[in-house]
Amino acid sequence: MAFNRKKMILEQAVNMFFNYGIQHITMDDIAKKCGVSKKTIYKYFENKDDLLHQVIELQIKELKKEIFENKQISKNALQELILFFDYINELSFNISASFGKELKKYYPTIFLEVVKHKNIIVIPFLRENIIKGKQEGYYKMDINTEEICESFNDISKIIFLDGFFYNPGTNQNTLKFLNSLFLHRLVSVKGLEMLNEFNKNKTI
Repeated sequence: MAFNRKKMILEQAVNMFFNYGIQHITMDDIAKKCGVSKKTIYKYFENKDDLLHQVIELQIKELKKEIFENKQISKNALQELILFFDYINELSFNISASFGKELKKYYPTIFLEVVKHKNIIVIPFLRENIIKGKQEGYYKMDINTEEICESFNDISKIIFLDGFFYNPGTNQNTLKFLNSLFLHRLVSVKGLEMLNEFNKNKTI
């Protein structure tokens, strides 16, 4: 019961923070949305910073789960990477501009945790994916794995860390475009055929 209640509070907090930003959401707002007292909120979370920290931890767990599950269902590295990009694109669509700005400005320690996990989860995943894609013949053999990982890291910093994506009206289309550029840089002739087929049918 306690676990389910805490999970419910976290899920509501995720939605409220993502949709409206962090600063304008109070513990009272979250308690009201959850249908519980503020005292109940404080049974599970020390303060708003603690709640936000656990919200970020929940999203990191979701990211790890998504990567793991994509590996299980994907037929090859290219499909796995496309599914990953779809997940990131959908996530970015659901996060307001205010959330990113306020996380960086008012919660720098938690923001740095996000950056750290990008480096220890996403980049190793990408490196492994590129190596696998080369072995399968879907990616170009002459691609320098480390250089393209660095390029991806630089792009992600511009998008998510330096404020480039603070316009929610254009972020999803821009991200789709960048993902497409990245994939076309990676794929071999064999991979391009599969990518074109995917774009045509919207599924692999």
